[in-house]
Amino acid sequence: MQVTFRLERSSGKVKMETNNYPLLFTSLSLNKLRLKNRIVMPATHLNYTPGGQVSDQLAAFYAARARGGAGLVIVGGCVVSEVAGGPMMVSIMDDKDIPGLTRLAQAVHEQGGLIGAQLYHAGAYSFRMLIPDQAISSSDHTSAFTREQARGLNKEEIPQVQEQFAQAAARAQKAGFDMVEILGSAGYLICQFLSPRINQREDEYGGSLPNRMRFGLETVEKVRQAVGPDFCVGIRLAGHDFVPASHGNKECQAFAAACREKGVDLINVTGGWHETKVPQLTSEVPPGGFAYLARGVKQAVDIPVCASNRIHTPAEAEEILARGDADLICMSRPLIADPMFPIKAQKGRDDLIRRCTNCNQGCFDSVLSLKPVGCMVNPRAGHEYEPMAGPTDKPQKVVVVGGGPAGSEAALTLAQRGHQVVLFEKAACLGGQTKWYHKPLQKDGFGEIGDWHLANLEEMGVDIRLGQEADLKKITELKPDHVVLTTGGANLNLNIPGSDRDHVVSAWDLLKGKAKAKGPVVVVGGGAVGLETALFLARQGALTPEQLHFLTLFEAERPEALAALMSQGSYKVCLVEMLPKIGRGMGRSTKWIHLGLLKKFKIEVHTKTRVNEILPEGVLVESEKGNQVLPAATVVIAVGVEPCLELFEPLREKGIKVHLAGDSKEPRTVLNAIKDGNRLGQDI
Repeated sequence: MQVTFRLERSSGKVKMETNNYPLLFTSLSLNKLRLKNRIVMPATHLNYTPGGQVSDQLAAFYAARARGGAGLVIVGGCVVSEVAGGPMMVSIMDDKDIPGLTRLAQAVHEQGGLIGAQLYHAGAYSFRMLIPDQAISSSDHTSAFTREQARGLNKEEIPQVQEQFAQAAARAQKAGFDMVEILGSAGYLICQFLSPRINQREDEYGGSLPNRMRFGLETVEKVRQAVGPDFCVGIRLAGHDFVPASHGNKECQAFAAACREKGVDLINVTGGWHETKVPQLTSEVPPGGFAYLARGVKQAVDIPVCASNRIHTPAEAEEILARGDADLICMSRPLIADPMFPIKAQKGRDDLIRRCTNCNQGCFDSVLSLKPVGCMVNPRAGHEYEPMAGPTDKPQKVVVVGGGPAGSEAALTLAQRGHQVVLFEKAACLGGQTKWYHKPLQKDGFGEIGDWHLANLEEMGVDIRLGQEADLKKITELKPDHVVLTTGGANLNLNIPGSDRDHVVSAWDLLKGKAKAKGPVVVVGGGAVGLETALFLARQGALTPEQLHFLTLFEAERPEALAALMSQGSYKVCLVEMLPKIGRGMGRSTKWIHLGLLKKFKIEVHTKTRVNEILPEGVLVESEKGNQVLPAATVVIAVGVEPCLELFEPLREKGIKVHLAGDSKEPRTVLNAIKDGNRLGQDI
């Protein structure tokens, strides 16, 4: 990638521009389609379609991604029958769905985009509460995902299900869609026929690999027959199932090659099944961590291959294309976070891209809760159909105190609407807590929230006063019409005897590097901060990725010894929580991973346990088992914060209109903080 520099005359600052990621922004043909670039927004559960019908919300969402420059957006999953999925998914099972689908296709085409429909059948992954009949599969079994019994299709039913895929493809074509994608990944119906773990049939659809491939291949054939030779047909495959007694990449390659022979134009390769114990989307997955699966499939076929999962920056995408691992790049969460991602990347303005943080708070956690998808960093995601407050006709002078996510978002929204904004931040950078805890907690994207706000605030000409702590005098001298307080929160005072001892530290001070730990360590508080702090401590001294690579490459240790060393840190860590369960406030998509890591790192967990006193040698706790002292050379307090409101009343007494956002309003998540800031920016 070539890099050039230009001097900003107005500010004297040097800004980097790229020569636009040449591979990522090269066009590509798929059958008769011509994609303007290699960026694909894959099918994404959004829960914007009550009753399965296309809504204004869905149409506006995808129109925004087309307007932002994505080469192709794929809508879905689009359920092909009543038992294929749930009521919040796009329906393509009936001709009466065609008018709504036509409106959706037109909305994307009007913005210069191309649109595909993913043909979806979950099989045994369909929840009984969401469908009118029992879920179907290749064989009778209890789904490890739903924990419910599915029945195996009889031989006479198989052609009927395959025809449902074909008819759905024909509807998409009639509605004006540009392509269809058959879903054969993540453990859904086609996977359930492919996998010897599920498929126990004794007819021609079970047994050998060619027999287990038969259902999927016949489905591909019928879809191709339904749409003709010139319509683009793709298939999304699990590059590796990541579940025991199932398929790896070798079997995926074989099925991909067979699909190519049956007329598929594109292979979209993703990771494992929903029931896998291997994280697929969270921050534990390294950037581009599953691109090797796409590379394996690409070696087996002579048609374009798409790589998926945790590819979040233009540079990561360009590198995968440059290596030849894939021909296209799937980006879902990055385009939820910033629909203008492609245009900004092509213009060399990576600094203006709202970066996905892999938090899953607004997206995947919402899907699992059957709520409409949003986004932590993009408060407009899912609200594109709603009018936003326009330019103000009465510009006001607004002072924002605190440059964390809430304050920065408020300042930006106010400036975009034409208000005169001054932003005070006592630290040398924006971002608040996100700026320093992303490294110790391995949340890489969080560290860029402040950088993104800074770049965009500078673009808007906001008066940003870094390294300056606002006080009553400084604020009143500016004669503001409004003041927005986003000064965060302070650690709660537990009033525990001994909490003032020298070996007692706050989780925040520990994560900031202001305090050091000595083992053994007791962490008090089993919420999100407590869990993540305990894991941070337990990882100290465990093998780093670099050490693991070195020791593995040169076969210095046995595999089982390496596995143990990866989860053996220097400190013994205990976690104490007074409630019956730990992990309150954590999303479902990430909580199970953290709970599993607690076990891997042998962190001792004490629930329903009260801290009575902190002693020089440890922590005196009380539980159903009685009283005991947990040995501790360091005690970490991780029990939350309370709002900092020192300036609130003095400012009100001066007659200034004061507004609260973020933790100053109520301690919650970064998602809530950014929403607060955006909403406040629209209301003033």
